[in-house]
Amino acid sequence: MLGSGALGSAPLGGFPDFDTAALAATSDILQSVVTSFVNERLLSAPPSRLHHYTSLATAQKILECDNIRLSHAEYSNDQLEMVQAKEVISRILTLSAASSNFLAAVLGQYNNIAPNLDAYVFCMSEGEDQVAQDRLSQWRAYGHDGRGICISLNSAGLGNLSYFTPGLRVNPVIYCPDLQDLFIEAILQEGVQMNGGGNPDATAVAATVGALVFATPLMKADGFREEREWRLIFMPPANGPQPTLKFNPRRDFLAPFVELKYIWSTLRPELNKVEAIRREPPINVPEPTGKPLLPIDEVMVGPSIHQPLNVRAMTKLLN
Repeated sequence: MLGSGALGSAPLGGFPDFDTAALAATSDILQSVVTSFVNERLLSAPPSRLHHYTSLATAQKILECDNIRLSHAEYSNDQLEMVQAKEVISRILTLSAASSNFLAAVLGQYNNIAPNLDAYVFCMSEGEDQVAQDRLSQWRAYGHDGRGICISLNSAGLGNLSYFTPGLRVNPVIYCPDLQDLFIEAILQEGVQMNGGGNPDATAVAATVGALVFATPLMKADGFREEREWRLIFMPPANGPQPTLKFNPRRDFLAPFVELKYIWSTLRPELNKVEAIRREPPINVPEPTGKPLLPIDEVMVGPSIHQPLNVRAMTKLLN
């Protein structure tokens, strides 16, 4: 099923008022596309651990509070990435819609909701071995130039949280422009096959739009490819209660964010009361206890001149 594929865990978020049939059909489209891309080795399977590089101050808050912030994707280091992702989807859709009434309907519906899509993300880096985990470029860019911390999280543990939380999932970022195009084109092909001949079917249109919504926060400029980024993504389902946001002042703007502990403890029970979006996890997936919430496997202290002191302090903090 979709939750065990390379694009991580359902359910899907960010939709208008789709019914249960449309959401199920969306999962069918994505299941087929993801399986095909993994089989062709265009996408990799989830790694066992994902690494988050950050400053000492942020790491202290994460570890003491057992909590992380998911920041709005439009307020990231690449502030245009959501805009550019929507442009990729609209470009491919516009070209395809010229000869298809079905895709013309998909284009119209996607363009109607795209301006108001919200995606909140927590960024991590893929890497199984010590070299990948201790990547100097990541330390320089995100780990306070080597003076910070790398927190390694268990990806299966993150996936289990998303199984029980509508709108939350774990996904890899797609950097290559050609692969981005292929991914969107594959979604459209699946939608066309689902629709069959004749006039556009409302469920097939909604399902295809839903798959495009799913793909929107997965695309990033090719110049960031070395990061091998995976994301914990929350896209609030439009037909459910909306999150209460907090704001972080960053230079000359306020960045909206939502906390994972709030999503899990407060928002998730309310979301699961909405039948159309309520998540039904696989039978063999136990519901996380939430204590601790974060599935942290390891904490690495950065290679600064104060590393021995930071190791001692971090050991005391963790104990």
